[in-house]
Amino acid sequence: MEVNKKQLADIFGASIRTIQNWQEQGMPVLRGGGKGNEVLYDSAAVIKWYAERDAEIENEKMRREVEELRQASETDLQPGTIEYERHRLTRAQADAQELKNARDSAEVVETAFCTFVLSRIAGEIASILDGIPLSVQRRFP
Repeated sequence: MEVNKKQLADIFGASIRTIQNWQEQGMPVLRGGGKGNEVLYDSAAVIKWYAERDAEIENEKMRREVEELRQASETDLQPGTIEYERHRLTRAQADAQELKNARDSAEVVETAFCTFVLSRIAGEIASILDGIPLSVQRRFP
């Protein structure tokens, strides 16, 4: 959907100046700009750009934290110190993000969902297996 700068600011709940800053950072422009021409944006492309930019910023923060911890060396970390706790927190966040990414890409499935599906399948298989002796008895009296 084509939107102008004000509409885009309303969509994101941001100021027009923020939209201008994003445009300078590489936000995609559909057309327009220049003196006296209104800039138009494709809202879907901008939302995609924003999500990718947000993920890149988060990944950069995590990368910097991990790099700082590597410089401190894991063997130097003593339980109870701030560095040790920061290291544990960063590892936990990285593990949680990996699990979330795996779940989003359908590489892993929730245990509760698996249990539900397998119990339903087992029930259907059981009813089929229960009917086998009767059908065998009919065919071979």
